[in-house]
Amino acid sequence: MKKPTAGNITTIAEAKEASTLTFNKKQYGDLIHTRRTQLGLSQAQLAQNLGVQKAYVTHWEAGRSRPDLNLIPALCKELGISIAAFFNTPASVDCLSEAEQRHIEEYRSISVRDRLILDTTLSKMAEIAMTELWDRCRTQFHVIYHNYQQAAAGSGVMLEAEDSGEPVFIRNTWESDRADEIVTVNGASMEPDFHDGQDVYVKHTQELEIGEIGLFVINGDGFIKQYQGDHLHSLNPEYNDIQLHEFDESTIVGRVLGVVKKCDYPTQEEQAVLDEIQREKK
Repeated sequence: MKKPTAGNITTIAEAKEASTLTFNKKQYGDLIHTRRTQLGLSQAQLAQNLGVQKAYVTHWEAGRSRPDLNLIPALCKELGISIAAFFNTPASVDCLSEAEQRHIEEYRSISVRDRLILDTTLSKMAEIAMTELWDRCRTQFHVIYHNYQQAAAGSGVMLEAEDSGEPVFIRNTWESDRADEIVTVNGASMEPDFHDGQDVYVKHTQELEIGEIGLFVINGDGFIKQYQGDHLHSLNPEYNDIQLHEFDESTIVGRVLGVVKKCDYPTQEEQAVLDEIQREKK
């Protein structure tokens, strides 16, 4: 790790705080600010309608804090949005669960002292959760190159010579640990094993066994097919195989290890922390 220099030192606590602030502002602050200004409300007016100090609204919009759970229904009412929209949940979920509603009612029924105790406990739990999130991101992810040039599982796709991808974070799995890059499938000729638009892990190699799925470049076009020695086989019977001839310029790029699952990519929160960790290393 690069040794920090004077005036350019970022502690883990500061990095976590910055990550939390960014997430709060993007997830809640920007929404509150946008809706408030659309309605022509000042921060002071919104605060007065909610029975809180103006500083609360200022901190929410800046990402320095989040609205308390018991204020969210009233806040959403003032902003003219559903609770689902506030939490960016699917449109089919337009209200809090019964358990969440019960927690709000119970919170309202307890004393100020008990609310303070509960708020402190929740803050500590959130702090622990954030620490666990950072530890998980430091140990359970690595960087891999995502090649955005799609490889055809159908008709060929020209693979350009220039760089057309970027490094991305991926969760540690058996396939991702062994892969050299991620490539996107284009077409349906390898169904049912590989579908159009799926990302796959590729391990670079110039040799394949008969029956293995590989990434190939034939006369400048990229293909994902099953290797059969003198031809490339399409798993989907509706597509023809590709016969290989002596005059073809053919190259084996690598072995397809498997499909990249959605859960292999980081969540929004994990991505924010991973980006912060990456900045720490620069």
